[in-house]
Amino acid sequence: MDGIVKKKYFLYIKIMDNFYKDDILMALESADISKASMMEGINLDNALTRNLEIFKGFFSEQVQEEKKIIIINALVDDKEKIFDFINLLKESGIDFQDKELLRVLVWETEMYELV
Repeated sequence: MDGIVKKKYFLYIKIMDNFYKDDILMALESADISKASMMEGINLDNALTRNLEIFKGFFSEQVQEEKKIIIINALVDDKEKIFDFINLLKESGIDFQDKELLRVLVWETEMYELV
């Protein structure tokens, strides 16, 4: 098997405040970061407590909705696109340093493509 190894950057975004979801998605598009995957989930910090029958009545549907998170993953070919994305967040007033709002992580990786 012959193949080509290309350097890529794995972008991981965890959105904890869904109020900013559309702004973040627009920033991704504006930075030319495409072919991303988006998943919804819940923080596991309190998931066990909320799911126990004796505690279920203490949590309203709105509180449970607020605990939902969004995970976005993308393979990015140019690190400058990630810097553009972060700058767009800053320009729009989103504090990406706020760990309660969102987290942005990047790993340098290699992608093997068959020829």
